Amino acid sequence: MQVLEWALLYPEKTRSIAVIAASGRHSAWCIALGEAQRGAIYADPHWQGGNYALDRPPSRGLSAARMMAMTTYRSHASFESRFGREYGEGGEFTIARYLEYQGRKLVERFDANAYITLSRAMDRHDVTRTGKSYESVLQSIQQPTAIVAIDSDLLYPPVEQEELAKYIPNSELFWLRSPHGHDAFLMDGDMEALNDLLVTFGNGWEMGNGRGLGMVG
Repeated sequence: MQVLEWALLYPEKTRSIAVIAASGRHSAWCIALGEAQRGAIYADPHWQGGNYALDRPPSRGLSAARMMAMTTYRSHASFESRFGREYGEGGEFTIARYLEYQGRKLVERFDANAYITLSRAMDRHDVTRTGKSYESVLQSIQQPTAIVAIDSDLLYPPVEQEELAKYIPNSELFWLRSPHGHDAFLMDGDMEALNDLLVTFGNGWEMGNGRGLGMVG
């Protein structure tokens, strides 16, 4: 999302951009997911309106928020192939243990107020905040632009990248085919495919033909 802002605010410093599984403005879907996560933090009795004691932070709420977020970063197929209905120690589903682990990890390194602030900032992402139409703002981006859509992305669905490609004049839409959802670009194999795509895109523009792979994965 930030690269779109850089292209608009600092065109003289931005030669080309790559928009990976993102949009020009946060959707109602993303805002709703963020609000549900914030609600989990607010519901923690240690939240105290954000004025919590440093030695008693709203850890349970933050952990629950992270667990919810993790489900949006992957996909049905990804969780089914990795976890299915497998049971672990104590008779718990392994997917439940995985989410609990991710929640604990975030609590160890992240602050609840920071989580609230960051998620609200993402909700306010909108390149049209100047009052111009979405289409006209995107049409003003002149830099060569690679737009990558992940076909299984539930968080930023491909329709949002298709919209970017429709209006940004000097852009190309590429597809990363993966069962792993939004986080596919962090997964082994998919990460290498994405790197190959971006290298090919960059080489294409440097050679002046502006053509890349079109599809990877």
